[in-house]
Amino acid sequence: MKRINKMGLISLILAAMSFSAVGYAASTSPKIFINSNEVKSIKQPKIIDGTVYVPIRSISEGFGNEITWDNKSKTVYVNSDPSFKSETIDKASWILQKNMITKFIMGYYERFSEDALKWVTNDFTTDIYTEFPTSGFQEMNSIIDYDFVDYKVIDNKGSTKFTVKVVIRPYGEDYNVKQELWEFVVTDRIKSAKIVPKSTKYLDRYTPMPNVTFGE
Repeated sequence: MKRINKMGLISLILAAMSFSAVGYAASTSPKIFINSNEVKSIKQPKIIDGTVYVPIRSISEGFGNEITWDNKSKTVYVNSDPSFKSETIDKASWILQKNMITKFIMGYYERFSEDALKWVTNDFTTDIYTEFPTSGFQEMNSIIDYDFVDYKVIDNKGSTKFTVKVVIRPYGEDYNVKQELWEFVVTDRIKSAKIVPKSTKYLDRYTPMPNVTFGE
């Protein structure tokens, strides 16, 4: 009788331990890392039946993507146009302006002032460079990644505004990685290149692709 009671007690303890372990696993929220940086969210990720469910807004915004919710159709749009019916921009203009900005950024990255100056207007203004035009060792920060994240037509003359997310690895600075938004106003040339106010983020590390990480 005592043996049966002992076995029953042991079984009860093991069952309780198993239940506690399951309860702990279920109550522990998974962590989300995007480009090697943890993403915090009000709505915590959950594990349900072995599948991790994450808040789509946190994931999308972590990648710098725009997210829109259409309550009427119960549809989520990530980097999409809910009212899309036809092309919204002339293909030739888009390629010309986008390539112009890309060449300007490369001129910055490679510190070739002549390349950057080819694509700007005579009254060009910027707060991106410490000194413009730049060359040599005046600007030692290196661009490790960039992505076009927004585009708008701003007047009836065809002037446009591009927003580019730029990730910078500094040289001789007291931070590891800096991410900020650069706003370009373009006509037939680049009229201005400015840092979007309050867009600068300082990161410990940044991973642009698997097995390539900058920072500490």
